[in-house]
Amino acid sequence: MAPCAKCANSFCAPRARSNARSAPICNEPYAVSRNTMRSDRASRLFPLLLMLALAAASLWLERTVQAPARDNSGKTRHDPDFVAEDLGITKIGAAGKLEYILSAARMLHYPDDGSTDIVAPRLVQRHDNAAPIVIRADRGLISRNGDEASFFGNVVVVREAGLGRSELRVQTEYLRIVPDLDLAHTDRPVIITEGRSRLSGVGMEFNNKTRQFALLSQVRGTFDAGK
Repeated sequence: MAPCAKCANSFCAPRARSNARSAPICNEPYAVSRNTMRSDRASRLFPLLLMLALAAASLWLERTVQAPARDNSGKTRHDPDFVAEDLGITKIGAAGKLEYILSAARMLHYPDDGSTDIVAPRLVQRHDNAAPIVIRADRGLISRNGDEASFFGNVVVVREAGLGRSELRVQTEYLRIVPDLDLAHTDRPVIITEGRSRLSGVGMEFNNKTRQFALLSQVRGTFDAGK
């Protein structure tokens, strides 16, 4: 059996001899070309590749739909939405009486948490039959609803002198105030002076209604014997 010139790499069996001469015929089951094998592989791989492509497209679409929209409004950043300079704010109570006056060199309001940052604040509180209380600091921070105020850096609280009473001065680096309750608190070192009397300690609570204060720890003091 000789190789067939028509079908490479295959063998052909000759026909039975007859009166007419004819060309050899290829044995079809074994005559498979390389192009045919590649076509079969491609036909088997195509459905698999299509399924993978569809799965990848579905995953991308799902992530795209679920991805949160980007917020360009600035509300998620701690950026001020307005700034005021050299301002003064006055609060009048329900009875029409002046409760406090707040002044500052600069005020910045932040929409993300509703807080207000004030530079060089000065707060004056007034009550009936009581000397005014004045608070100064390098910086202040007012909460969203205005129910709390914190003062930072060189905080000085002064109760002005009154009839038969000397000026009272409190010095600290941090002070938290709840205006509606007339309460003040700090956990930092404090120095309190009244006339020639002096007290120092760490931590203080002050009730402006009763005009009473308490030093919480490490208390030391000197008192004027004439008082």
